[in-house]
Amino acid sequence: MLPQTGGALEGVPAERLARLLDEGEPWLGAEPGLAELGFWMIGANQAAELRRRGCMWLAMFPSVETAKRLAALALDATTPVPVREQAIWALGFRQARAMHPSTRWSVEAIQIADEALVKIADTAASAGKISSEQLPIALRHVQWEGASAIYARAPGLWGQALECFASPALARVLLVLLDDLPPQHRVRALRLVAAVLGEEAVPMLLARVPQAPIDEKLEMLFLVIALAGEGKLGVLEATLQGLQFADLLRQRAKWHLQHRGVIPTVRGLRVARSTAALPPEERVAKCTAAADDLGALTKFARHPEAYLYRLWGWMVRGSNDPVKARELVAAHPESQRLVRDLYMTDLARRGRVKQLTAAAQTLQGAELGAMHLAMWGRPLAALELAATARAQTPELVFARALACYRAGRPDLTERVLAEDLPPTEIVDDTALPAFPGPHERWLLLNAPEQATALAALVGGMNGVIAGARPAPFQSEPDTASIDPIEAVTRRLGRGLPGSTVYLAGEFRELDKAKIAAAVEKAGARLVAGPFPGTDYYVHGDVCPVQLIAQLERQGARRLRSGELEGI
Repeated sequence: MLPQTGGALEGVPAERLARLLDEGEPWLGAEPGLAELGFWMIGANQAAELRRRGCMWLAMFPSVETAKRLAALALDATTPVPVREQAIWALGFRQARAMHPSTRWSVEAIQIADEALVKIADTAASAGKISSEQLPIALRHVQWEGASAIYARAPGLWGQALECFASPALARVLLVLLDDLPPQHRVRALRLVAAVLGEEAVPMLLARVPQAPIDEKLEMLFLVIALAGEGKLGVLEATLQGLQFADLLRQRAKWHLQHRGVIPTVRGLRVARSTAALPPEERVAKCTAAADDLGALTKFARHPEAYLYRLWGWMVRGSNDPVKARELVAAHPESQRLVRDLYMTDLARRGRVKQLTAAAQTLQGAELGAMHLAMWGRPLAALELAATARAQTPELVFARALACYRAGRPDLTERVLAEDLPPTEIVDDTALPAFPGPHERWLLLNAPEQATALAALVGGMNGVIAGARPAPFQSEPDTASIDPIEAVTRRLGRGLPGSTVYLAGEFRELDKAKIAAAVEKAGARLVAGPFPGTDYYVHGDVCPVQLIAQLERQGARRLRSGELEGI
């Protein structure tokens, strides 16, 4: 569906590609050969938007060849600006985030990318103007001293690029020329200087304290205490006199004394900016430590820059620790969506049924919330929440099956596994394959961490039961009504009275009017389109597989021969 030789990328193809980039990020990187599609997309004969999306695609395949191709785009002055900007972003993006665990930047690929970014930065420094919005952020990932040399020539120009990597020479320049930096970058630069120079920075920091604005003054004093110890507490105490929240600031000083020499934000950012360059087996431990570092100072004050919470969230995701998700959400409730799955897991493990149900609805994750409730011993609450889900996903079906078993209805579990499995993904234009289809089997082999519910369903009754966990101590009580079980019973009973039916596709041999009359006679009613909430559909003589997939994902079930007159 992608346009050929310069055609515009728009409409359905653009939407489908955007969805693939978003939803496929966790597993596409398992197939390095897919980089070839990205190389085709960034070809000079393609439209600018397709080339830009190609740069995004290639970020999932950071090979030496990818770095060379992206560097060529970024260094070519004739490259359209949106494409060049995206290429610069991809060259600097060393974060693993949600990508497949096998994704990793090699030393050679990093060297090629760094040289290209520094060459662009050198040109900007010579011109005295940064024309690229993406360049300073991309440079925050660069650890090479060549970048530090560029910044040292004009620190005021590169304030946005200063974050967690710098050479000692650059750190000394920043101490001397701190006033050249725009005010919004100074606190970040101060932390960087302290992390790089250590105690060497203390005399200069103390010399700057008297004339500094209050926020910079406090930051410098905390850094001095972190580097030089309790001997400098007197200077801080004199500054705190008369300030609001002085006790909280004293608590931060105490934290620095207990963690001598640590500049936690900088240390955490160094990991956050380089996770895709780390060996996969080291990432969980590194992300765990970085999550602690990025959250350490929020006990005393909010981060001044919102992006720090986003990187903290990705470190929590990388740690795979539900407790750390709870800590992040407590400090920054807006991060719930980023750590949704871990946050729900934490609530379920602690038996917070009401809070989990509310979060699942707010975060559009009813099927995930239901799965966690079923796993952690609250089956009726799980079924009640599952009834509100809008998509027939593996997680939803697993939740129903396990919840029915734990509610004392293994017969319903058997029927769910036999009659109400989730739809498979489309792999051709003929029909949806039987569950599990090729897509599902591939996920189980190549991205098992993304397929917990799939694995349970493929394992049948034993696989579902294996997902059960003991209810947490002092958990909130389960729902007191058996109505949720009755709802599953009605769904599996496939009764037509009161239901809705959609006639899907073209009816050539089948008599559409006769089928419509039979629907009304059975006590059901026809709907005019494949709307969410439709109970059943009748497959016409010809029906696009995409339409059937849409109906099945929305939970509609196909009426079988003998269930309705005329089919």
